[in-house]
This record gives sequence, structure tokens and C-alpha cells, in this order.
Amino acid sequence: MTLIVAMKAVDSIIMAADSRGTIGDPRGLTAINDTHVKLFPLGCCGLGVAGASEMGAVLLDELKRTNCGDNIDSVVKEVVKHSADSFSGWFRDIPPSQRPGVLLTLTGYRFSGTKPEAMIYLLNSQANFAPQLFSHMPCLSGVPQYAVYLVHRYYEPNISMDKAKALAEYLIAETASQDPKVGGPIHLSEITPEKGYRELSESEVKEIHQANSQLNARLKEFFFKGGKE
Repeated sequence: MTLIVAMKAVDSIIMAADSRGTIGDPRGLTAINDTHVKLFPLGCCGLGVAGASEMGAVLLDELKRTNCGDNIDSVVKEVVKHSADSFSGWFRDIPPSQRPGVLLTLTGYRFSGTKPEAMIYLLNSQANFAPQLFSHMPCLSGVPQYAVYLVHRYYEPNISMDKAKALAEYLIAETASQDPKVGGPIHLSEITPEKGYRELSESEVKEIHQANSQLNARLKEFFFKGGKE
């Protein structure tokens, strides 16, 4: 399974994902692989892939060979058309709701006004990849139950880039601590109007995780000691 997070900050869009893949029925015994990459650049935009990963990989491989452009509007248009056409060809006589599930999270900027506008979309193969726009709240795909609670508790639209990175990492790490279908190394990316897509290095993610762990320890100590020395 998977957890992919995409959230807007005041000066960027932040994406995060775990790296766990599971084989087998999640209601029973499953095999685990923690080497999956789920975040990718698509021009200056970001793409997260969840669900049937092999089919998502085919879509991604073909999309990389097309000219989607750098404006999120053109990217969404191309990804929706290409993905819907591909699935219709593969599963012609099967209704979309019964087709394999692939979830695509698309993020990037619209450059049609005086100020670049951050945009986040979710495309679901079982809805024929009809784009779903996330205007205010972060987009969570995969195993979102724990992250939904934490987002409602901690997310604010005016969050800074650095704080958004910390929150996105925290959502993945906390979910992984409660649900074994999410886990493995965490990947983080930032998308800005000036520089486009950038994946954070392993050392950058480790630093964020260590800072979050220290905050968690301080919170636990506060409740344990009641705020008293």
C-alpha cells in the first residue's frame, strides 16, 4: 500500500511518500518491499503514483516521452487524456469502477495571472481519471486515515515551506508507526514557481525526521511529567 501527501505552502508545494509496496491481500499475509519510488518530476510539475504500481509505471513511462509542458493546466489535460485512453484500450469492456486502481497526484503551478497559482489534482482510474481539484486542504492518497486526523489538527494554508516539509514527513512517519501497509524510507519533494520540481536528498529528509522525533519526545515528556521538572 501507500501514503502520498501533497500540500500547499505559502511559497511552494510539498509532496511526500513512503516507499513500501505490498504483495497479497492486505486482509491476510502480505510480502513487503521497501524500495518503491512513488514521486516523479513531470516537466516542472510533480507526480505521485499509488495503487497498481506496475500499471502506473507504464503510464509514467509513456508520459515522460510526451511534451506535457510546464504549466499545470497543460500537464493535467495531457495526463487525463493519455491515462483515460490507455485504460479504455486495455479494459475496453470493463466499467471504470471495476478496473484496477491507479491514483495519480499531480501538482504544479498555473501561470495565467499576475501571480503563479499552486494547484493540486487527484486522478483516479476508477473514476476514468476525472481530475479532482484540492483547493484548500492537502491531498492524501493510499492509506489516509491517520493523516486525515493530523492534517485537520495541524495544517494551516499559510504554512511555510520548511514547516510543510516537516508536517508532510510527520504524516508519513506517524502513519507508518500505526499501519504496516505504509513504511520504508520517506521521500520528499518541493515544487516552486521559480525552480520547478526538486527532490530532497536523503540527508535532508533524515534531518527533518530527527527534528520531528525530538519534538515528539518533548511532547511525550510534557504529558508524562505534566510540564514540571
